Amino acid sequence: MLLSPGALSAEERKKSVFLDIGRSNANATRGHEELDIYRLGVQWDFKTTFWQSRDSKLSGYFEASVNRWDSRVDDVTAIAFSPVFVLEFKQASSGFRPYIEAGVGVALLSEKRAGGRGLGSSWQFEDRIGFGFASDKYDFHYRYMHYSNADIEKPNQGIDAHVIGVSISY
Repeated sequence: MLLSPGALSAEERKKSVFLDIGRSNANATRGHEELDIYRLGVQWDFKTTFWQSRDSKLSGYFEASVNRWDSRVDDVTAIAFSPVFVLEFKQASSGFRPYIEAGVGVALLSEKRAGGRGLGSSWQFEDRIGFGFASDKYDFHYRYMHYSNADIEKPNQGIDAHVIGVSISY
């Protein structure tokens, strides 16, 4: 997320837009195809710092996105919403602040299958862990994303994806 909203002081916090591009894992023995993952969305911070020390702070942001998953077998469009917690560390000499993040949200998918996987439900949980480097204007990040319905409906083969992205604050 280009600008971790939690990366700025309370006076500087802004909204940001982001673009993520990635790929899901394939499992040929189970008939699963790779999915190309595209995510476009907005982020706005909690406007709360939960904890702070001299070298780090814990804050977070909300994220809303539109997602597109493409494969040779089927394509899926999704909308998602997630609260995300960010642990940000002291600014490096480069001017970028390293951080780690984690969150669990929800996603509504256009299909119950993606890349040959049975997802059981159009409603999925969107889990993530990631890390990145944020400045006051830009944020460059990596995220591991997992989509699953938590076995609420069968089958629940889920989607695991690795994405990289950039965010720009405004």
